[in-house]
Amino acid sequence: MNGLHISRSEVYQRDVATLKKYREDYYKITLHRQLRRAGYEEIDGDGESKREAGKKNTADNDEKLSASLSRTRAAIYELALCNEWEWFVTLTLNPEYHDRKDLKSYKKKLSTWIKNYNRLHKTDIKYLLIPENHQDGSWHMHGLMKGLPIENLREFTEQERLPIRILIELKKGRKVYTWEDYAKKFGYLTVTKIRHLESVSRYITKYVTKDLAKTRIELNDHLYYCSQGLNRSELIYTGQLTKELEEDYSNDYVKIKTVQSFDEAIGYFVDG
Repeated sequence: MNGLHISRSEVYQRDVATLKKYREDYYKITLHRQLRRAGYEEIDGDGESKREAGKKNTADNDEKLSASLSRTRAAIYELALCNEWEWFVTLTLNPEYHDRKDLKSYKKKLSTWIKNYNRLHKTDIKYLLIPENHQDGSWHMHGLMKGLPIENLREFTEQERLPIRILIELKKGRKVYTWEDYAKKFGYLTVTKIRHLESVSRYITKYVTKDLAKTRIELNDHLYYCSQGLNRSELIYTGQLTKELEEDYSNDYVKIKTVQSFDEAIGYFVDG
């Protein structure tokens, strides 16, 4: 393991499939063209440790950034889909109360405030939030919440002075809420009921962009924030498929299929 000349066949398995459980009704089968064996760090095409090669050559920064973004989106999608989220939220900061460009301070204050809110109101609010940067450098966040009681929210009405996008939603008959306790402390926000968790789980990953990553890397911080103790996917099985995978998605590296029951999922790994 300490040598630099390691053959690719020693490090990678070919055409290996993994089965992960996200929810009782959501299992994902992934057929990997190549899957790195446990205990090996990634190697480059010459069998050289990428950690060592990276010291010699930094020309692959864009590729590393793309890989990092892909991992981040996958992590967000996993956290989104594995938990029973109730609300889609957009949170902003009032410049009269806070420095809208100080994301670290915002994140810290929000985390502490929600913790105290849970204690005082006997709630168990959990969150998954992704920051988004305006052109002027100010921040707001989009994300998912659960455990926020509807009685703690107030429904917007068409009689209020509201942004046009909110009025359009109201005219369509959709309910949009504000959380006044947050609004008094931080700033304007909107809260809407999640109608389709899988769709919103995919949607929120679009906020993870190269521009966001570059900004956040400079700040040496995370691309998303989440509560502790959230559910994550469970790796159930790794092995060879016994029948052809009719994938929902594929690229040069993987084929992916999602199914809604364990019996259907495991059927791709066992005969009969």
